[in-house]
Amino acid sequence: MMVDVAAAGLNSVADLLHERIVRLRKQYPSDTRRRVLIALAGVPGSGKSTISAALMEALRDRNVDGVALVPMDGFHFPKSALLEFSNPEQALQRRGGPFTFDADAFTKLVTDLRNSFVTRSDEPQLETRVPSFDHAIQDPIQDGLRISSADRVVILEGNYLLLNEPPWSTIAGLVDEKWFVDVPAEVAKQRLIQ
Repeated sequence: MMVDVAAAGLNSVADLLHERIVRLRKQYPSDTRRRVLIALAGVPGSGKSTISAALMEALRDRNVDGVALVPMDGFHFPKSALLEFSNPEQALQRRGGPFTFDADAFTKLVTDLRNSFVTRSDEPQLETRVPSFDHAIQDPIQDGLRISSADRVVILEGNYLLLNEPPWSTIAGLVDEKWFVDVPAEVAKQRLIQ
């Protein structure tokens, strides 16, 4: 699914995506115990984080629970690991490129989420902890985010979720929906400069 954010406006896009999540939850009712996985991808500066934050706010405002957001940024290799690369200077300069993420760990998480079932409210809730990213220190924080086994929808957000290179390419086959944020290259460039 592709949406023109500039033409529709952020709130309209959040409303549209909210409605899509409601439809997906009906398509996969809770008694199926199947989790819905959504890949929200786009180039750096496209607005993925802004859209996902507006969507999560719209879901909270409408009392839609059981939705988790997992940004790929938590899977950056820490700076200390990049210093151990064969060319640490290049790894640090190109940080944010596909090879500077722990793609194996991220694809394992997506696989685990696909293979695990959703727990009902009368069952013990299990918790999966995943790394988040601290922009102040420019490094991941271990166990910074939590996904409950009761979360029926998980939105995965990041640059390389639809990249057609192993191991990233396995993600497309594991998710139920692929949402791509498309903006003109000049817009993305200006956002990154700012």
